[in-house]
Amino acid sequence: MRSRTRLAALARLTAERAGPGAHARGTSAARPLPRGTSAARRPLPGWLRSLLVLGVGIAAALTVATPGNAQVSADAAATHMIHTLPTGDLAAVPDDFAQVMGYTPGTARLADGSLRVVNPDGSCSVPGEGRPFDFAVACKAHDFGYDLLRYAQRRGAPLDPAARAEIDLLLDHDLRVQCVADSTPGSCDATVALFAAGVGFNSWRQVSGPPIDTSGLPRTAGLVLLTLAGGGCLVTARARLLPARPGPRRRLPRLRRPGASAG
Repeated sequence: MRSRTRLAALARLTAERAGPGAHARGTSAARPLPRGTSAARRPLPGWLRSLLVLGVGIAAALTVATPGNAQVSADAAATHMIHTLPTGDLAAVPDDFAQVMGYTPGTARLADGSLRVVNPDGSCSVPGEGRPFDFAVACKAHDFGYDLLRYAQRRGAPLDPAARAEIDLLLDHDLRVQCVADSTPGSCDATVALFAAGVGFNSWRQVSGPPIDTSGLPRTAGLVLLTLAGGGCLVTARARLLPARPGPRRRLPRLRRPGASAG
């Protein structure tokens, strides 16, 4: 009897020294977590966060990058031709244009009779070329305008970015002129809006410079990096927010040695 009393007193003394939260801590520690779950999601490693921030910074810098060409005087003949594009004056074409670009421009008329200088082999650079709408003349005139930018670049005197903006604006005007003569102006105007969005994006991507293959590389690379970074952030956020699926793990079947008995 005395031994039991001593054991009870010793137990009370131990509990008092351990503190009032000992029972709660012991209870919670005794409860095992279900398989496949964790008490808290682990934060991203510091190096991964730094790499992600660096990638986003580089991508942002590339998307606002501008060409590093030295400041030179723009080609005077090409600049004059850009300003006379709405009049369709074939005589204003630079004298050596055919020699530099490899073809002789021609003229064509829009639905309202307006004259345009065109690239005879030009076309609308979209699937279907804008059909069923008659955008051929407007697109050929736009191609000739872009060839003026290439012409000035090849002569070592590239034009100001405002020149490409003028060419794109004239394309939008010419396409809407064609829509006025169409039997379905509503659908035609919607198609023109898509054309304008595509042309505007491509001019932004190529920093409103001459439409050559290498002019859009910096901003294209920046857009790709931003897309990859955004996709990585979404995947990481989804993995961290969604709870893990509880449940027992599947065990692989145990392999038996050849000749071993099943018993």
